[in-house]
Amino acid sequence: MKIYYKLVTSAFIIILFSSCGAVKPQVPAHAAKKKADKKIIADVNNSQKQKRVSQIRATSQEKNTVSNRPKKREGNNPSKDQRNISKTLALKDGVENQVASKSNTNSKKKNSYSNYIRVKTVYELAAEANPPMFFPHDEFETASEYQARVSDQVSLMKEIVQMTSQKMEIKNAQRKQVAAEKELKTKTVIESLMAESSSPIEFTPTDIGRYNAEKETFPVILHNTQYQISVPREEARTFKSNFESVKIKGIKQLKPKYDVLIKVSKAHIRSRPNGSIVGIASADDLFEHVQDEDEWYKINYKGQFGFTHKNNANLKLVDIANEYEFYDLVAIHPNTGSLYAMTSVDKLVKAPLNLASRKYESGQPDGPKDY
Repeated sequence: MKIYYKLVTSAFIIILFSSCGAVKPQVPAHAAKKKADKKIIADVNNSQKQKRVSQIRATSQEKNTVSNRPKKREGNNPSKDQRNISKTLALKDGVENQVASKSNTNSKKKNSYSNYIRVKTVYELAAEANPPMFFPHDEFETASEYQARVSDQVSLMKEIVQMTSQKMEIKNAQRKQVAAEKELKTKTVIESLMAESSSPIEFTPTDIGRYNAEKETFPVILHNTQYQISVPREEARTFKSNFESVKIKGIKQLKPKYDVLIKVSKAHIRSRPNGSIVGIASADDLFEHVQDEDEWYKINYKGQFGFTHKNNANLKLVDIANEYEFYDLVAIHPNTGSLYAMTSVDKLVKAPLNLASRKYESGQPDGPKDY
């Protein structure tokens, strides 16, 4: 009976344990997902904690290492002033390096050349010429000897100044000579071309005006220019009646071009002869010459016509114009063969002589007074 009871009990226990181990408890899906998320968060927190612990351990090891190092003696420690000086020098070096790098960069951007020119002083030139003379006062040199050496320094510097001035004067004279030779050469070439262009000319006038018995002249038009022919009264009648047979001879030549060169310190530029002042020119100013009008040069002044007196300037030959001028013109009588001089009206008409123009008769320039 007892054996039967033991078998039943053991069988029941075996069945109970087998049923508990074979069947797992059923867990809902949302609970399982929540449990998995919590596990991931826990893993992340554990990894962060491990990193922090490792960092703390490394820091503590460094501190222990530094604390275990032997301390330096106080005599070797730099003072506060020395540390400040070292910091200042370091900052200065840094600034200089920055400036140098910036300057190098700028120079590379621009070019490798400098536009800065330094002119040496007289003292530097004298010191280069005789260095021992400019040494400082030596302990074995007396005061009188040093004073004499200083006097020699002054004398040497004066000599250098004088030599430099002479060199400058020589260079200026050479420059002026070269300019004068160049101007003379240009003038010679232009005059040669003008002479080559010169040739005799003969033609018949197209029209003749009324005879002026008081002046004994005929007005005629030639190449858009009015001339006057001086004909005596006894031949004037036959001259006009045979005018179609009159011959005019002369010389034609290329017309020169001039510039007006101001020769005085200050010269007035006027709107017309003896007119209002429109400007003031200085010495060596150049203006294009238009024509002569009595005692005045008509010039091109700032895009408009102006006038300056002949006492103020000279004409400078610069080129040849693309037109001819006529001179030495004479009219030949067809019956008698007499020669009559012809004069341009422009050369006969004079500007009105008034109080404003009389002051130029003595050669006085027309310009502002120098006070």
